[in-house]
Amino acid sequence: MDSSDPVIASYDVYLTDSEISRYVLQYLDRLPDYPYDDRHGQKPTGFRLKPKTGLIEVDVPINTRKNYDVNKGLKYGDALKKSRSAQDGGAFGMAGGFSGGAPGGSKVKMEAGGDVEMGGMGNGDSASLLRVQTLGGRIKIPEEGDPVYMLAAFRGNNLHLSPVSAVVQVHPQLHHLDALDEIPAKGKGKRKDEEEGGGGNEARAIDVKVKGAEDGEAGIMASNIDLLKKMQEEKWGAYDWIDAETEESWHVYESYMMHQDLESLPQLESAINSENYLDKMSAPRIDPANPEMTGWAMKQNRMKQGGRDSSRSSRSSTTEEG
Repeated sequence: MDSSDPVIASYDVYLTDSEISRYVLQYLDRLPDYPYDDRHGQKPTGFRLKPKTGLIEVDVPINTRKNYDVNKGLKYGDALKKSRSAQDGGAFGMAGGFSGGAPGGSKVKMEAGGDVEMGGMGNGDSASLLRVQTLGGRIKIPEEGDPVYMLAAFRGNNLHLSPVSAVVQVHPQLHHLDALDEIPAKGKGKRKDEEEGGGGNEARAIDVKVKGAEDGEAGIMASNIDLLKKMQEEKWGAYDWIDAETEESWHVYESYMMHQDLESLPQLESAINSENYLDKMSAPRIDPANPEMTGWAMKQNRMKQGGRDSSRSSRSSTTEEG
């Protein structure tokens, strides 16, 4: 054993349940020293998931007392309050299929965090202030060759590894701008309906046609349209957000990140021997006597040579005894 490179510690490794969903969220515009938690005054107020289409949204509170434009906050909050998409139970962006909202969609908690009385507004009515920002991302479907990430947890000399279901990058969603853009279009549509004698609340189907595209491009376009439709139709699953420093969070951590009964776990057996492992990890080996033979062919030739050498040794021993 090389004394210059001693083994300083060894651990027993345990693999936890892979059927449990574990997502790692990456906040690209947030410094790691300022996480979204209760200690920093920005504990997320909601977590939503569309498991079939892989959409994720996280609601985080906005600090309205620091670096906040109240006038714009009122404008955007009021737009969300009046939004037809929110009232019809729909959503904006990818979650809504880039549509203005359709009946049968799922109810989504938007950024308007409630009505607040604002003095000096002229008419004395209450106005809705934008209090919550929505972060969103999409789960990437794993493909063959993608790295497999693990979450590691230590308990004494035991190392518990938990497979990660997905790493999701979340970005700020501009739902308040979509709602603001929807207001003038909504007003124009209402006036047009009044001129034509319509009721203004009739649902209309949207027919999307693809023209002048090659077969391959048309197929991709149709696939994208179908995906957006599925995003719009799938309902959100709502979950409570548990702060990392609470007792309940530590209980969940102990339950899902570590094995409680180590004695009943089966032993992991390797499906590959040492020689095959080296072949997988290294460049193909070349037989100097037969350069055309590499990898598997070289191994088979070596096994044949070993069998012949054993047979010759057996015959030599028999001749000497005779």
